[in-house]
Amino acid sequence: MGEKSRALVVIDPQNDFCDRRGSLYVDGAEDDLVRLAKHLEIFGGEYSDIFVSLDSHDVAAIFHPKFWADESGNNPAPYTAISGSDLASGKWRPVRAAHVRHARHMFAAMEKKDVPSLMIWPEHCVVSTWGHGITEPLTRALAAWRERTGAPVRYVFKGENPYTEMFSIFEGIDDSQSDAAFNEELYARLAAFETLIFAGEALSHCVEASVASYLSRGAPSGQKVRVLSDCTSCVPGFDRKASEERLSRLGAEFVLSC
Repeated sequence: MGEKSRALVVIDPQNDFCDRRGSLYVDGAEDDLVRLAKHLEIFGGEYSDIFVSLDSHDVAAIFHPKFWADESGNNPAPYTAISGSDLASGKWRPVRAAHVRHARHMFAAMEKKDVPSLMIWPEHCVVSTWGHGITEPLTRALAAWRERTGAPVRYVFKGENPYTEMFSIFEGIDDSQSDAAFNEELYARLAAFETLIFAGEALSHCVEASVASYLSRGAPSGQKVRVLSDCTSCVPGFDRKASEERLSRLGAEFVLSC
């Protein structure tokens, strides 16, 4: 770990999460990203590397409505919770019969990890759509940082496997599949820094899952892992304090951006 060994990891700063017009807008995310852009303007020179994760999905992903149908052929409404028993009873079945085995795999993995149900989200972060893009304030801030340092932004695509939910940038819930298994290469890259700073959306889901995956695998001795508390928000209905307490117990420190 050398001089200026400090990296920023921005989780899913995309239009569908961070713009009020987005399909899965996280309340407060617009302001979070403005503060993060300001943070980069002031402190960007302290980062040797910036990693940006991008939630990347197809419309027919297991957590989108079009994957599922009831006996009448109706797709579930967004925010429907589907359980393994719903699949077994036929209350909800994959539209394509060939996908039944993938759904069974997913629910088996969820049971092992004590995840009670699969949330059906509004279609979001579909590759090549506006919602998949990085929100404008951060786009400008990253361009300025790139111009200032001459360093490239490192992008991490996650969620491309349509048969598993993947909140963490490191692993899917069904991590038995090669493209959803723990990302050892990314872990090794991040473990090389003296300080890791996380920000982005949403604290209750992808930020918490990513930081927890990293810290549970084991941060190197002496490495500081921090979360910019004013540059991340929770999905409405989820307890911010609970997320902060869980990550603090794992060793993360919550700090302000400026």
